[in-house]
This record gives sequence, structure tokens and C-alpha cells, in this order.
Amino acid sequence: MNDPDQFEEKLRRLREVGSTADLRKYTHQIWLAGLGAFAKAEEEGSKLFENLVDAGRDVESRAREKTETRVEEVKTRVKGRTGETLEKMEKAFDDRLTGALSRLGIPNKREVEALNNRIQELTRTIEKLSADDGRKGGPGK
Repeated sequence: MNDPDQFEEKLRRLREVGSTADLRKYTHQIWLAGLGAFAKAEEEGSKLFENLVDAGRDVESRAREKTETRVEEVKTRVKGRTGETLEKMEKAFDDRLTGALSRLGIPNKREVEALNNRIQELTRTIEKLSADDGRKGGPGK
């Protein structure tokens, strides 16, 4: 009954029907058609709703996969940048600390190691000279 011409035709037929019984029958048919349309819409509406839910699940699943992949990529980049930043901060701290200690006259690790190596070298030289003196009879003999 979407078409106005059909509606007019049905209305014309209804006018032609003279008896009350025919009018009741026709009214009942209209009522049944309405109930049928409602049932059909409800049935197809349920199917449509289920189809939309299924489509939504598919979209959500694909979006979740893409999102998880993207999150992992971002995490990796952030970790890399964080590591670089920490290394830069450590180097800057070490440089400043070394400069401060140097200004205070405190030797750094390399200088202490060099002094330690020199002391060991001198100790070996003294031990060698002492051993040589002992073989020659000692000093003043």
C-alpha cells in the first residue's frame, strides 16, 4: 500500500461494498496485513541485528589486531628513545662529575690506574736493585 493509486483503488472497492459483513472482513484483512508486516519487520529486524553484531565483532577483531601491532611498534620506538635519552643523561652526568672532581684536584679513574701502574713499576725496579745489591755484598761492604 505504498502506492497512492493502490490505496485509492482499495478505498473505491471498500465504498462499493455495501454490506457491513464485507466491511468487517476487509477491515480484518487490513488488521492481519498490519500484523504480518509487524511480524516480518520483527523477524528481519532480529536477523539484521544479529548480522550487525557479527559484523561489529569482525571489525572489532581486526581493529584490535591492528591496534596491538601499532602499540607494539610504538613501545619499541619509545624504549629505543628512552634508552638513548638515558645514555645521553648518564654521559652528561659523568662529564659534569668528572669536571667537578678535576676542578677539586681529585684524580679520575684513569689517572689513578696510571699512578698505580707507575707504583708497581717502581716497586719492581726497587726490588730488582735490592736483589742486585744483595748479590754484590750490599752497600758499603
